[in-house]
Amino acid sequence: MGLEFGHNLGLRRALRGLPLSPLVPGYGRLVARQRALGLRHIGDALVERGRVLGVLDGVFEEGGARRRQHIGADRLRQLGATRGGAYGPLLAQLEAVQLQDPAALRRILLYQFVELLQAHPQGSDPATAVALGVCPQEAGPLVRGAASHLRLDREQRGAVEELADAWADGKVRRAAGLAALLPAGGGGDTLLRGRLAEIAERVKEADDALDAAREAEKAGDARAAEDYMLRAARLASDCPRALLGLVRLHRGRGGAGVGAGPEAGGEKPDTAAVYDEVAGPREVLTVLPAPETVTVALSPAPPAADMANGRRVVRLTRVPGGPTGITEITDLSPSGGWVDPSPPFGQEVRYAALPLRDGTIDGPPVVSDVLLVAPDVSGLRSTTGRGRIEATWTEPSGALGVRVQLVGSEGPVDGADMRTGALTATGLGVGAYVLRVRCRYRSPDGAVIESAGAEHPVSVDPWPTPVDRLDATAAHGSVRFSWSGGDDADVRLVAWPADPPEPGAELTDDPARPWPAPLPWAAGSGGGLVPPPGSVTRVSALAVLGPRAVAGPGLVVECPPAVAGARVERVGGGRARVTFDWPAEAGEVAATVEQDGASTVHLVVARSTYVREGLYVDVAPTAFSVTLSAAPRTPDAVVVPPPGGAVRVPADIAVSYRIVPGARRALRRGPSLLRVTLSCPGEVPADLPEFVLVARPGNGRDPIRPRTPTDGTTLLRVGGGTLSPGSPVELPVPSGLRPPYALRGFLLGEGAADVRLDEPSPTTLVVR
Repeated sequence: MGLEFGHNLGLRRALRGLPLSPLVPGYGRLVARQRALGLRHIGDALVERGRVLGVLDGVFEEGGARRRQHIGADRLRQLGATRGGAYGPLLAQLEAVQLQDPAALRRILLYQFVELLQAHPQGSDPATAVALGVCPQEAGPLVRGAASHLRLDREQRGAVEELADAWADGKVRRAAGLAALLPAGGGGDTLLRGRLAEIAERVKEADDALDAAREAEKAGDARAAEDYMLRAARLASDCPRALLGLVRLHRGRGGAGVGAGPEAGGEKPDTAAVYDEVAGPREVLTVLPAPETVTVALSPAPPAADMANGRRVVRLTRVPGGPTGITEITDLSPSGGWVDPSPPFGQEVRYAALPLRDGTIDGPPVVSDVLLVAPDVSGLRSTTGRGRIEATWTEPSGALGVRVQLVGSEGPVDGADMRTGALTATGLGVGAYVLRVRCRYRSPDGAVIESAGAEHPVSVDPWPTPVDRLDATAAHGSVRFSWSGGDDADVRLVAWPADPPEPGAELTDDPARPWPAPLPWAAGSGGGLVPPPGSVTRVSALAVLGPRAVAGPGLVVECPPAVAGARVERVGGGRARVTFDWPAEAGEVAATVEQDGASTVHLVVARSTYVREGLYVDVAPTAFSVTLSAAPRTPDAVVVPPPGGAVRVPADIAVSYRIVPGARRALRRGPSLLRVTLSCPGEVPADLPEFVLVARPGNGRDPIRPRTPTDGTTLLRVGGGTLSPGSPVELPVPSGLRPPYALRGFLLGEGAADVRLDEPSPTTLVVR
């Protein structure tokens, strides 16, 4: 038995020579899986490390304890279970190939070995084959066979690897085109030679059927012509003449409207119905264009299992002056039917659904109407504002652009701002408008065509005039607001719960974000509003007209917290001391001193300074008031002092009295005089208190000063009405008391607390 290729070795269907083609359907998918695993050839997945392959009279694994083991379907199944993981899909495909043809595994392996050896610089050296994993005893015959074997270029190698798939799919025209690239007779490959002969025979049968169909059509026998076209399509599923002939003949017999289709350049049909001569309308193929796709659906819808396997859907594209393009549509729609993912924009197309049986065409097609692939924009929507319309849309990817027209009651509107996928028109009057958007496409003959156009009605509603200025003035514990603008609106002063909208922002009555209620502040004097003490409020103007509003400007109003326990007392030297309870969480306290109706002094004291030094203010003798509040925390705020917190200090009115000793006369003094003097800046009050002089005897001891007006004997009374600045009142002190005694003056009446009594030295008030 020889060891050269060409001998009858091994299995009954073993090769007599090296193969020129693997002749296995799905070979491209198999090679992709092999390369994804980083394998040089499929044999790398069939043997364990350290073992080699025998391929001369079958596929064997050699080495190890068993020395030689045949690799068949059982071994492939065992390898798949052992290795699994990433190797699983490749080994499962090899097992399926082996079960279908026991010689296919060796054929694939030999084809790959020949390809590798012919491409290797040392491909004629047996060591190269050994390095590829071939048994050393078979390496020599293999390299000699590969060296003498026909060499294929890139195009021929692609043809021999695709040939089996084309044949298995019934694409005889494609298979014939691939066969034309190969050497006549299959280059010594017996199996390939037989397949090429089958292809040639099938092509002849299909051509004969087409010729017969043409003759029958000329003779006016449409039924026979259709039968011959159907036979040609069954013989060669990819035959464009057969497919287009079926569409033409079936439509001409009333199957899909009147007129010739795109392959003949005739009129567009009126309907997509397919008619049965007896039963009437049966199936309709409808097309639903979308911006990027076209959905094709049968009505009534076939069963789900019949969608992918029982129908073949193709797209027929009209090409002016050229052959009609035919494209397979295989993507299924989730809602039923098929999806054309990339229709040719700007061209006329027709879709046909052909019934299948066992993968071959089994009847006349159902044909759709002609469709001009010129989809409109999608997502056309608009928003409106004050004299404004803003619109957006999405253009199909194949569009050259769009043509947009905005039409109102007075005709087209000019001057709109156009951008890619958007439009803004301003200065519009109130009323109804229509927005029309048409997409432009380039047709095959270079002309520009437009889509039917999408229309969108929109209305511009009346909006209020916004407030353009907002001012506030604080006075008498309240704040008064004034503004300009908002003439035709209900202007509301509001405080937004979060950040206020920008001035000019347009708002609609939205329950999800309602407008805030007007400020709930109490009314103050002079038409003002009184903010809550301790509040910092961002007040905004809102112009409202019905369900629409426009946000206006805003400002900050702060009413610092009031200060409790305020007390003010004059301490002499033109100063007054201010004490109070420091408000919680306040860093500084502001003091405002108002005097004489015009003089105002603002002081700010920090807590640390107040605790260390206190608070003193310079004042004049006239009446004044001190207002205390926590210092404002917000810069540029309109500050409204809190209600209360003001301490009124009356003018520095003083009554002084002196006991003037009497003049000496010889050895005796005359009677003493009481001199009462009034010091009052400004106008004298009408309710000056009464002055009384009280004496308290000593009872033989040193006299004690009277403590109260009733703690002694009242000697003199001077009414407040008798006192005036610069005119002292002098009265003689009665001499009826026996010395020693002590004198003291007191102020009595409602105004006594507001008048300071300036007393002389107590020693001058003792009479001995």
